[in-house]
Amino acid sequence: MPKQTFFNLTCEKQEQIIEVAIREFSVYTFNEVKISDIINKAKIPRSSFYDYFEDKKDLYRHIILMIREEKMKYMVPALERQQASFYERFRALFRAGAQFAAAKPEYEKLAGKMYENMELVNGLFGTEALDASSFYESMLIKGIEAGEVRSGIDVKFVARSIHILASNLLPGSFENNKETLSERIEEFAENLTSFIRFGIAK
Repeated sequence: MPKQTFFNLTCEKQEQIIEVAIREFSVYTFNEVKISDIINKAKIPRSSFYDYFEDKKDLYRHIILMIREEKMKYMVPALERQQASFYERFRALFRAGAQFAAAKPEYEKLAGKMYENMELVNGLFGTEALDASSFYESMLIKGIEAGEVRSGIDVKFVARSIHILASNLLPGSFENNKETLSERIEEFAENLTSFIRFGIAK
């Protein structure tokens, strides 16, 4: 958690520091990022950094929690579609994730770098705090209860597989494509939902 001195800064100055840090963490892994690069690019004295944060881990934790909170704003409407069918909710969830990835590409790149060092992330947040699998588990259980998903599946395994699949497909999904952004998002959501629903069996 940043120190109060950070929150005493103007919003503009806070955003400047955070934006620089996000760029650094989206290009390099945590261990590769240097505080000296952040303070130089953010144009703050080195001593000021430690007035704002305990250390690099403190800054990193704050950024990840900030990104998670912002992403949830995209995801919650999809999760709350109680009257929709299982696959409609999944499609809405994937669409929301794709919209977030398209709107915040550096956030998704940072997440990719984050997953390269899960030992650090688990140490900062615990083994399940940032795992989206729990969302999928809940949805799968409701799908089974509604008769829309085959019973007898290993719910945890399937949820974890969906999480990994979606997380790894999102980064770069919207680059070098001639379609409009909305078309690409719909295509991504439809393809992933179709794969989960029908698999590859003939």
